[in-house]
Amino acid sequence: MVFGYAIITLLMLSMSFYLIFRLKHLNQASTSVLSSDIPSMENEEKLLKILLEQVSIEKKYSITKDQAFLDIFTAKKSEFINRLNSIKKLITNHETYNIFDKLKSVYTRYFGSPGFEQLHLAEDNMGRNEMISITAQIETLYNFYIGMASKGFILLKYNADDSSYSSSSFGEEKNKTIDQLTNAINKLILLQQTRLFKKMELFQKTVQKSTTISLAIMLFAIMFVAVFSFFFIRSIYNPINALKIATDHVAQGNLDYRISVTSKDEIGSLGKAFNEMCEELEQLDKMKSDFISNISHNLKTPLTSIREANELMLDKIAGQISAEQLKLLNIIKENTLRLILMINDLLDISRIEAGLMRYNFQPSQIQHVISRSIEDIRFLAEKKGISIQYKDDSIIPDVLLDQEKILQVLENLFSNSIKFTPAGGIVTIKAFVVDSVLLSPVLTQESNPNKIQSFVQISVSDTGIGIPEEYHDCIFDKFQQVVNKERSGIKGTGLGLFMAKHIVLDHGGNIWLEKNCGIGSTFHFALPLRVDFDLNT
Repeated sequence: MVFGYAIITLLMLSMSFYLIFRLKHLNQASTSVLSSDIPSMENEEKLLKILLEQVSIEKKYSITKDQAFLDIFTAKKSEFINRLNSIKKLITNHETYNIFDKLKSVYTRYFGSPGFEQLHLAEDNMGRNEMISITAQIETLYNFYIGMASKGFILLKYNADDSSYSSSSFGEEKNKTIDQLTNAINKLILLQQTRLFKKMELFQKTVQKSTTISLAIMLFAIMFVAVFSFFFIRSIYNPINALKIATDHVAQGNLDYRISVTSKDEIGSLGKAFNEMCEELEQLDKMKSDFISNISHNLKTPLTSIREANELMLDKIAGQISAEQLKLLNIIKENTLRLILMINDLLDISRIEAGLMRYNFQPSQIQHVISRSIEDIRFLAEKKGISIQYKDDSIIPDVLLDQEKILQVLENLFSNSIKFTPAGGIVTIKAFVVDSVLLSPVLTQESNPNKIQSFVQISVSDTGIGIPEEYHDCIFDKFQQVVNKERSGIKGTGLGLFMAKHIVLDHGGNIWLEKNCGIGSTFHFALPLRVDFDLNT
C-alpha cells in the first residue's frame, strides 16, 4: 500500500513540476509580448497618427499663418521623436530575444524541430534586423520631412509671396516624402503584427504539446490508481464488509453471530476482538436476564403479602381505622399495585427475550376487545377531562388473537395518550380493514403478506404534547422514556411500548408511530385477518 501511494505521489509530482516548468517559460514569453510587442505596435500606430496630424497642422498653418499651429507642430515633432526612440529601444531589447531563444531551445528539446521554422520567420527573416533598418529609414525620412516643412515655414514668415512654398516641385517632393514615410511606418506595423502572430502560433503549439503530455501522465496515473484500488479493495473491503454484516446482526440482537478470522493483520485482530466482544455481550445479556427474572420473582412474593395485609386492614379485620389511616392505607395499596404491575412487566420482558411468552389464540371480535379497554380507562379519562371517540367499520371479521395480550397493547397506548394529553383534549380510536398491499412498507417478514390478503388496523391518536422527532426511531426500544421539555415531570418505566411491539409481532402484525402527523401523536397497529382459524398453523 505504501509502495502504491509512493508511485502515485511521484506521478503527481512529476506532472506538477513539468507543468510549472512549462508555465514558467510560457509566462516569460507572454510577458515579453505584453512588455515589448504590444507596446511597440501601439507606438507604431501612434507614430502614424502623429505624422498625419502634423501634415494636417502644417496645411492649416500655411493657410492661417497662426503661431498656435506652429507651436502644436513643434510639440508633435517632439512626441514623434520620443515614440520613435521608444520603438527603437523595444526592438533592440536583447532580453526579449533571449527569452525566445530559451523557448526555442525548450521546444526543440521536448517537441522536436517540426513547426519551429515559424519562430525563425518571426525572429530572423522578418525579425529584428529588418525592423531596425525600417526604423532608421523612418528616422531619415522624418528628418527630411521636418527639414522641408521648416524651410516652408521660413519662406512663409519672411516672404509675403508664398509662391516658392506652394510651387509644384516643392509640394511634390514633400508629398513623396510623406508617402514614403507613411509606407515605412505601415510596413513596420505589418512586420510587428506578423511577428506577434507567429509568436502566438508558437505559444499555441507549445500549450497543445504540453497539454498532451500532461494528459498522458494523468491517464497513466489514473490507470495505475484504478489497478491499485482494485487490489486494495479486494484485500480490505471484503473483511470490512463481513465485519459490517456481523455488526448489523449484533445490533439486531443476534449475539450468537461470529465472523471467521483468516488473517493475522490489523483487520484479523479487529475480527478477533469483535468475536470476543460478542461473547462478553452474550454473557452480560444472560446475566441481565437472569437477574431481572430472579429479582422479579423474589420481589413479587413479599409484595403479594403486603397487598393482602393492606386489604385486610382496609376491610377492618384488624380493627377500626381512622380517616387519616384510611388515606395512608389507600396510598400503600395504590403504590403496591403499581410495583406489582412493574414487576409483571419485567417478568413479561424476561419471557419475551427467552421466547417463553405463551398465547391463547382465539377467534375474537376486535370491537369487543377495544370496548373493554375503553371501559377500563374511561374513569381516568373523565377524571382528567379528556373525551374518548371510537370509530370503526360496520363489519370487521373475527380476528385470531389473544384477547388479554391485545388488551395489554391497547391499555398501554390508551394510558400513554391520556397521560400526555392535557385537560380538554381528545383521544380517538379507529378500527378498519385494510389491504395488505397498502401496509407492505410497514409489515415485517413475520407478517407473511404473501399469504394474508388483509389486515385489521387499529389507530390511537391524541391531541397531546406529541413525541419529539429524535425519539421516533427508538420509541419502541426497551427502557426508552420520552423526555419532553414542556412536561418533563411525566415519566414511565419505558417498557409498555416495547412489550406492545413484541405482542403485535407475535400475532403476525406490526405496530408503528405515524410521523409528521401534526398536533399530538398517532400510533397504529395491524393484525392479520386469516381466511380460516386453524390454530395449529
